[in-house]
Amino acid sequence: MLFKILLCIFSAVLAGCAGVGVEGANIAKDKVTISKNIDPAKRGDAKAQFKVGEALCCSPREETGRFYNTRTSIAWLCASARQGYAPAMHKIGKIYSGDVVDGVRLFRRAAMGIAGSSENLPVAYVWLRQAVDGGFKDEDDLATKVWRDLTAPQRQTATHLYQSGLKTKCLWDDVIGKGQ
Repeated sequence: MLFKILLCIFSAVLAGCAGVGVEGANIAKDKVTISKNIDPAKRGDAKAQFKVGEALCCSPREETGRFYNTRTSIAWLCASARQGYAPAMHKIGKIYSGDVVDGVRLFRRAAMGIAGSSENLPVAYVWLRQAVDGGFKDEDDLATKVWRDLTAPQRQTATHLYQSGLKTKCLWDDVIGKGQ
C-alpha cells in the first residue's frame, strides 16, 4: 500500500516536471512564430496576423500574462478576420465560446479550469458561422453546438449581429468589456 502511494506521488511529481517542460517548449515555439510573422502582420498580411494572434492566445483569466495575452491575441485575430481569413474567424469564435486553449497546454488548461474564462455566445456563434461560410472546415461543428446553447434572446442577438458580416464586434473590450 505504501509503495502504491509513493508511486502515485512520484508519478504526480514527474507529470508536473514534464508539464513545465512542455509549456516552456510551447512558449519558445510561440515566440519563434511571432518573430517570423510580426513584420508581415504589421504590414497587414492576414495569415501572419492570425499566426501572431494564435501564438499570443490566451492568458488565464484573460489578464496580461508574462507572455500570453488574450486582448492582444484578439486584436491580431480581429485584424485577420476582418480581411476574411476564416481560421481567424474560427479562433475568435472559439475564444468567445470559452474554449481558449488548443493542444497540450497542461498548465494553461489547468489554470483555465480553475479560473474559468469569459464568454459571449452570440458573438462566438457569429464568428464561427462566418468561418464556416468562409470555407473553414469545422469537424466539431462548434457553430451548431453554440447555437443550441443560445437562449431565444441570444439567438435574436446573434441573428442581428450576423447581418453585420465582417463588421461584427470583435475586439475584447467591445465584446467582453474593459473590466474583465
